[in-house]
Amino acid sequence: MRRGRERPGEARRVLSTHRLLLRHLWGFLGCAAVGVALLTGVAVPQLDARTGELREEVAPSVRGTAAVRLAVLRADESARASIVKGVAGTVGAGETAESQLAAADQSLTQLADHVGSGRDQDISAVNGLLAAYNSVITSATVKYQADDEMRAEKLAEARALLERPKTGLLARLDTVAAAEEGRAGELSDLGVLLTVSWVAAAAALAAAAVVAGLACRAVSRRCGRLLAPWILVGVIGSMALAALPAFMAWRTAESLDVARAHLTDILDTSLENSPRTGAQDLTAAQQHVAAIGLPDLSAFGWLNVVYVVVGVAVTCAAVAGLVVRLTTDYPERPVDWSWARRLWNRMTRTRRRRRIGAAAVALAVVAAIVTPQVLRRDPVVTVLGPWTGKEEQRFLGLMDAEGIRVRYQGTPAQREVLLSRVQAGDPPDIAIMPGIGELAEYRAEDHLKPLDDLVRGLRYAGPWRPDGKGSTYWWPVNANLKSIVWKSRHVVGQPATASSWCLGMGEDGAAGWPGTDWIEDIVLQQAGPDVYADWARGTGKHARTAWTKGPVREAWRRWADFLATDREQAKRALTADWHGPEALKPGNHTAFREATRCAFEHQGSFAQGDDGAFLTDSAPLLPGGPYRTRAYEVSGDFAALFNDREPARKALRALFSQSGQQRWADKGAMYSAMTPVMAEVADDGDVDATARAIYGRFQQPAVPRCLDASDVMRPAVRDVFYEAVLRTVAAVAGHRLSDAGLDGILSGVQNVQNVQDLQEVTGQGAGTAGLQVCSEAGA
Repeated sequence: MRRGRERPGEARRVLSTHRLLLRHLWGFLGCAAVGVALLTGVAVPQLDARTGELREEVAPSVRGTAAVRLAVLRADESARASIVKGVAGTVGAGETAESQLAAADQSLTQLADHVGSGRDQDISAVNGLLAAYNSVITSATVKYQADDEMRAEKLAEARALLERPKTGLLARLDTVAAAEEGRAGELSDLGVLLTVSWVAAAAALAAAAVVAGLACRAVSRRCGRLLAPWILVGVIGSMALAALPAFMAWRTAESLDVARAHLTDILDTSLENSPRTGAQDLTAAQQHVAAIGLPDLSAFGWLNVVYVVVGVAVTCAAVAGLVVRLTTDYPERPVDWSWARRLWNRMTRTRRRRRIGAAAVALAVVAAIVTPQVLRRDPVVTVLGPWTGKEEQRFLGLMDAEGIRVRYQGTPAQREVLLSRVQAGDPPDIAIMPGIGELAEYRAEDHLKPLDDLVRGLRYAGPWRPDGKGSTYWWPVNANLKSIVWKSRHVVGQPATASSWCLGMGEDGAAGWPGTDWIEDIVLQQAGPDVYADWARGTGKHARTAWTKGPVREAWRRWADFLATDREQAKRALTADWHGPEALKPGNHTAFREATRCAFEHQGSFAQGDDGAFLTDSAPLLPGGPYRTRAYEVSGDFAALFNDREPARKALRALFSQSGQQRWADKGAMYSAMTPVMAEVADDGDVDATARAIYGRFQQPAVPRCLDASDVMRPAVRDVFYEAVLRTVAAVAGHRLSDAGLDGILSGVQNVQNVQDLQEVTGQGAGTAGLQVCSEAGA
């Protein structure tokens, strides 16, 4: 192509056109680069990530949560229906219940792969609760299908496992559902920053189109050409590059909103159903959830590649058109880099300035490396414990005061939850539990890490403090007194029958333990700490008959006779929660002792309520008594380390320290086994009278303290102990507890202990023989 004709005196104008086209070139390249960078570096990847997370993670987790919830509800309804219809003796829970529980278990396994960060502990809790529920509902429909009282107890226990506020299976699933619904809402809302990045990218590409258009206009006017085809391609292509992403972003945003609405519909459908929903409604809900589809949430995918290729081609075309005009129509001019040389000369004019510049560069590099290390926070410590409600808040407050980030999971079904996590290779960093017999099993399997360097020099009282023989694998973080009775201030005299007592055997996954406390206390006060300790450990010369003869059987008989004084009360106790009859109602924290006809409660120091009841020693009030107080039964929560990480050790140091234990004591209803804290609280006249009374008993030198026997026993023996208590209460309530029947119950427990002893001898089980049960008198 020929150059436009120049007239004399127009050299200045030629130079101006050259510069103008250069400006168009650099302006086009700058706008295109900004637009493409925003799209490929921010807008598209972030929108792709949101779309992918909603499609690959949130949608499956929402469907999984709804599927598990509806499957469990349908299994519960079907199992109860088989009992009502009288077919449990033939089909057990029934094929529908069994298949729905299997489906729930499978959905839960898949849910664990998709649920959001921080919800893994809820999933492990649901997994443990589901296992406990399966066991309990099977007992109700198979093992006890002919025993009305025990069947009613197991059904009540199953209902509690499902409906317990905050810690029940349904409550845990609802927590996951709420979190995933919030996650879906966050992903479907593009937010200000992402929206601005899309708008800025479109604006930059539109500006590139405008600059290319101005270049076409300049070429037409100043070069005498009607069209500049390649530059025109840049104009049209840039406009298309700006419009296409905007359309795709709008379409994707609409799809995200529709997907969120559908996921909300799925969750609402599952949450509308409860354990009282009928079979037809549950079936319809499952079908509705399965039928709800999601819009196409496929990411940009191959469109990204096509977009980049077309964008590069358009940019090259426009640049080529401008470069041709510059090199053909106008003489070449070298690029003027004098400004850069002048700037460099000014910066490095002296040696001092060069040194300052080098130091600044070095400082910037060091800052880039060091700053993330300085600002990095300690990792989160995962803790599994027995505390919920106020106790959980006290623990979290203590950790927060120490600056320790904790992800805490409180559940009464600790055995199932911890075992499932350990077997899955994902144990919590720290487990806190009352059962040192269970911790002994984990120690024997090399799951626990030694704590010797953390507890060296700490002054704790026995029997909470391990005896110091060998390495220490658990340590007390709080203590409770059990050989007490809470007595209403309005009652006068002594309780004559069971009708005056608060009785409830219920607990999620551990029903029956309140009854074991009665029997343990009677054995302790009747036979003394030595016999009690041998029984708890399964040792001594009478170990093979400890349950069927002697003090244990006598104590059991006396407790059964006590229950028989009010069989209706025994029947109510079988299905009542130990917290009280209204314990399963959300938001109900009424003390058990506020119920009518309930003036005395044999329960630990953790049962202190707001009803003004005062504590007294249990020995004079126990069945078969009055006894003198020969020892105090106590319990505690013990911390064990599963993952040897410094943040976890830091958390344990805080729990074990005097300042941490003092915070327990200052809060009330959480007591310390640390002797300096005991002495300080017991002598402090400003402290609550109940706390002073408890610490005063802890410090009586002439009265030994003995750990709860069931907490010392191996888990298999402990669990059958709980079951034997429930069977005893059921037999009393049903007017059918004979001496032979009692012998049969106790023989079953003895047989389990003998099997455990044999496994220990053959190296297949963990022993409890070396565990410290009672403190020495005077210690």
